[in-house]
Amino acid sequence: MGEIRAALDGSWLLLRSRPEGMAFFDQSLQGFWRSFLVVFLLVPAFLASGLTEKQLLLSQNLYHPDLFPDSAYWTAQLVGLSMDWFALPLILAVVAVPIGVSHRYVPFIVARNWTSLLASMPYLIIYLLFLMGVLSPAITILLSLSCLLAIVWYRYLIARIALQATISVSIGVVVLDLLLTLVIGQLVGLMWA
Repeated sequence: MGEIRAALDGSWLLLRSRPEGMAFFDQSLQGFWRSFLVVFLLVPAFLASGLTEKQLLLSQNLYHPDLFPDSAYWTAQLVGLSMDWFALPLILAVVAVPIGVSHRYVPFIVARNWTSLLASMPYLIIYLLFLMGVLSPAITILLSLSCLLAIVWYRYLIARIALQATISVSIGVVVLDLLLTLVIGQLVGLMWA
């Protein structure tokens, strides 16, 4: 719990563009591997996201509720979460030396993993409000897109601070992360549809 609290404090500081937030993360090799366990803390947001996507599909009459392929859908969602969680760290490990960020690779991945918890909170709130019937499908999509813009900016701040890289390298890392997420999302759709 202490590490979670410290990481949330560090995440909040990074959101406010304060480099001292990095000191709140365990940047050791053990801390690096442990940061991947954050994915288990993201399960509520993952479930809310999956349920929201399913309800949006059903609301568009793309599937009959009784014929929805639940098993294939949730299997694909889990595969997609795993791929999305590990794709950037693996690709960045390969290109870290050529782009000159190998010395900051571990701190960046630690910060990226832990800040995912804070970044998931607005989505979780939006999806829960939708699932409770408070938000319409159109408002849910609009708010989700607005959150995406804010999260892209947050990811940029994290890259700039944690990687201590140039603006162009930081933008490149964020774009790579976003593109990977979009491609994986398309693959997930193809897997179950």
